[in-house]
Amino acid sequence: MTANRRRIMLGLLGAGLMSVLDGCAATGSNAKIRHGLEIEVDKSVGRVVNIRYTYGNEFVNATKPSAGSIGPMFVYIAPMTIPEEFEIHWETQDGKKHDAKVPVRSRLPGSVENKSIVFVIMQDHVEGYVAVSTPFGQKRERFH
Repeated sequence: MTANRRRIMLGLLGAGLMSVLDGCAATGSNAKIRHGLEIEVDKSVGRVVNIRYTYGNEFVNATKPSAGSIGPMFVYIAPMTIPEEFEIHWETQDGKKHDAKVPVRSRLPGSVENKSIVFVIMQDHVEGYVAVSTPFGQKRERFH
């Protein structure tokens, strides 16, 4: 192998190694991954009020006065960190106050890049899903 070919091969190998290392660094705990955050109310619940939630550093004590089960009450897509947990507080129509902490990062089945993390408010708990859009609608996999 000539000296020029050797330099080119070492350069390509070095560039490839750097991209692998960059990819590993991007999956760290503070890395921002482009994904969606959706919060919705299950049909069995109907309507909830006084909603307050925290999702990482992007949404800290965010509030919504009320939400119904006609669709997602909140959808946000951007590069965000994946938090250790999602915290939410709400009141149901019967006046009962509820709160939930949902582990996120430790429960995810894989990468959520270009997918959505969906939280569904039930009567007395919250369910967590990873969702991906398909030509036939949203496909969800439950993680909590």
